[in-house]
Amino acid sequence: MPLEPGKLAIFNMALGFIGTRTIASPNEETLEAVQCQLFWDRARRSVLCDYPRDHPWPFAWQRVQLAQRVFPEVYDGVWKYCYGWPNEALRIIAIHNPGKGRHDRTIPFVVRNIENSSAPIVANQAIFCDISPAQAECIVDVVDERVYDPLFTQLVSRKLACYIAIPLLKNNQNKVQELEQLYDVAFQKANEQAVQENLKEDLKQMDDGRRWADDHDPWLLARGGLPPTHWPLYNVEETE
Repeated sequence: MPLEPGKLAIFNMALGFIGTRTIASPNEETLEAVQCQLFWDRARRSVLCDYPRDHPWPFAWQRVQLAQRVFPEVYDGVWKYCYGWPNEALRIIAIHNPGKGRHDRTIPFVVRNIENSSAPIVANQAIFCDISPAQAECIVDVVDERVYDPLFTQLVSRKLACYIAIPLLKNNQNKVQELEQLYDVAFQKANEQAVQENLKEDLKQMDDGRRWADDHDPWLLARGGLPPTHWPLYNVEETE
């Protein structure tokens, strides 16, 4: 019977990829378990951030309100507003105006480091843009393995195998390269699947928009609807 998604299952999948013995608990004091624990955070965050910007992991995708912070004088005339880095965020995907809907235009932004020796490193990360208030779509660090989908579970176990192969296989560089190539292949397949799933969702939204236009617009109803090339895709509100 296959293991349920969880840290133990992921650890044993990684160990299986490199051909070593498996473990009975993630917390046991064996070399295999210690190395898996040592590289677990790094592997998880790496896969979360590796995924393409247009197709992030749904379980790690959040839209949050940004907190404005004191604007550094050196950026006067470059950007208008400065925001703090969201808690638990690993990567910022896009910046939006609040309340503009699902298909609002994204706002140009940059992430810069603001040096402050008295603050933690993450507190030095600042987001600059030209709107206020602002919301961010971001990838967050999800540590609850129960929400991982099968693609993520496979990829993070392969990434973990790449990290633990060197200490467990005594610097067997050929095996490490093989594991890295297998990760790249699995990543490409996962990316292609995500693209196909997003394409299906986009086509569904387009079809829903066309049906809504035909069902609700009196001008269209009186004339039997517009030809396909003139159907509106989205009701996009432009920002000022």
